[in-house]
Parts: sequence; structure tokens; C-alpha cells
Amino acid sequence: MSKKIQSRKEIIADEVVLGPPILTRFEKARIIGARGLQISLGAPILIRISKDLTDPIIIAEQELYKNVLPLTVARLLPDGQYQNIPLSWLVKGKK
Repeated sequence: MSKKIQSRKEIIADEVVLGPPILTRFEKARIIGARGLQISLGAPILIRISKDLTDPIIIAEQELYKNVLPLTVARLLPDGQYQNIPLSWLVKGKK
């Protein structure tokens, strides 16, 4: 049996081509959960917070909406095409 290897082709554009122009609830949950885990394990916090705020999930959510996370979201299609979208485009809702 031979496996057919699909080559991936990146879609490069100045706007969101794949999916909605906003962050989906699944992407939001993944980003906040992963960042919350990083914070709970001692990663530096990228925003100023009050001393009484200790919940890493809430801190991660605030970091997301203050647009300080240097991340990209990779959206894939079944045919192997993908687009790496800067998180800042999705939080602002850029086209």
C-alpha cells in the first residue's frame, strides 16, 4: 500500500480568505485555554492587571481582547490549502 502525500499550498492575501473574518468560538476557546495554561505555568503576563486578579483564564481573555498576543491562526481546507491569519485581524474583524 502506498500513501499519497498531499502537498500543502499557502494562500497569501492581505485579508481573510478562509472562514469568517472574525475569531470563531472554537479558535477563541483554544487560544484562551492555551494562553491560560501558559500563564498558570509561570509565563510572563503581557498586560497590566490588578493585584486581586489571579485567574489565568480571565487574564488570558483580557490579553486577547487588548490585542497583545503575537499569534497566528492557521485555517486549513481539506484539499491542503491553508492560510495563516494574524490574530490581530480576527480580533478587530478585518476583512
